[in-house]
Amino acid sequence: MSTSDNPLEFSNLNQWLAWLEQAHSIHNIELGLERVSQVAAAMELTNPTSKVITVAGTNGKGSTVAAIESLALSHKLSVASYTSPHLVHFNERIKLNGENCSDELICAGFKAVYQAKQDIQLTYFEFTTLVALWIFKQQGVDLIVLEVGLGGRLDAVNIIDCDVAVVTSIGLDHEDWLGSDLSQIAVEKAGIARPEKPLVIADKETEALLMPPCEVIGAIQWVAGREYSTSVDTKYWSYNSPKLELDFYELPLNDLYLQNLAAALTAFGYCLQELLNKNVSYAATYKAFEKLSVMGRFQKLSDSPLIIVDVAHNPDSAKLLNSKLAELKEKGIKRIVALCGMLKDKDTNSCLELMTQVDQWNLLDLPAPRGKKASELLQSLPQVSQNNVKCYASLEEFNESGQQSPGLSDTDALVVFGSFVTVGLFVERWNKEGFAWI
Repeated sequence: MSTSDNPLEFSNLNQWLAWLEQAHSIHNIELGLERVSQVAAAMELTNPTSKVITVAGTNGKGSTVAAIESLALSHKLSVASYTSPHLVHFNERIKLNGENCSDELICAGFKAVYQAKQDIQLTYFEFTTLVALWIFKQQGVDLIVLEVGLGGRLDAVNIIDCDVAVVTSIGLDHEDWLGSDLSQIAVEKAGIARPEKPLVIADKETEALLMPPCEVIGAIQWVAGREYSTSVDTKYWSYNSPKLELDFYELPLNDLYLQNLAAALTAFGYCLQELLNKNVSYAATYKAFEKLSVMGRFQKLSDSPLIIVDVAHNPDSAKLLNSKLAELKEKGIKRIVALCGMLKDKDTNSCLELMTQVDQWNLLDLPAPRGKKASELLQSLPQVSQNNVKCYASLEEFNESGQQSPGLSDTDALVVFGSFVTVGLFVERWNKEGFAWI
């Protein structure tokens, strides 16, 4: 067997990722815990000594994980996080103390999982989840933060019993797997909770949906607006819970949603105060939130011209993004230019109809197996928007077209959205060579 055929002889991460994509396609999804639990048990990964927070939700998972991670670091804890998907580099999925994990450590994790799994077939996500858990075990961190990939109850990260769970939101996405019944989706999300352990419910509107499955599980429900709350004034925002009251004067929200920050603080505060017997520090919390940003979540790439990237790809996230664009117009932006590419299995009609703040549309073919053509996206646009739209087969074509027309002015904003693929491609090109006309 040649080096290219034998994974144990791979010398770099690119070889492992190419093998993983070929042998365990990223697009193959098989929900269930039997296979991954079997391998995890063989690797002795199922009972970490670290404290564990698991985060589920239709939207807001990534920013909540990032907030918890930042809180841990500012409070001098060692922390590891596992998220998906990545935007540009695979290493983004596995972080140690806020930094992407090294190629060398990830390769060691791949080798360990490959040797342990023997003939057991794993999906892409199951394999990478085990890699992350193996790395976290080797590092012996204080806190592990796990982001659910799909659903919750049958997601690979749920082989770990968390100390506290967070559900950020419940909406429609991945209907092929989770269905369109919000009550059933709530059952899947609540499945990450454990008996007599807290489940932080970030969105009070989902309380009625989550209450029945939580009661079956026996989880302790901490609901936004009930067990903890936030308030916003013109110059500050505050957080209140029975064991913690904080007023953040002159602390901007950095375009991240307050309900996610509050849920992160609630979950982290429980781990710090109740499990690690330490106090939440105002100064450390302020520091954690002061410059918090998350890749692809209303992320600002440039101030002049203003360029925003956001992975919004379902109706709820599109609605939130549109509200942020409305705020930009209130602050002086006159024209919103959109670059959008989406996947075939998304509700493109609802997403694009909700983006009422967009003045000019640029639609992009996505070079992915599930990528939608720009011409198909065009049919999802409201009729009133179709008079000011251009379609492109690639980012290169978009760039070349821009060279032939006036660039963005100081009162324009470019927003790139629609999928992780779209944002990832744009950010990768922006970092490497930019766009000649911007």
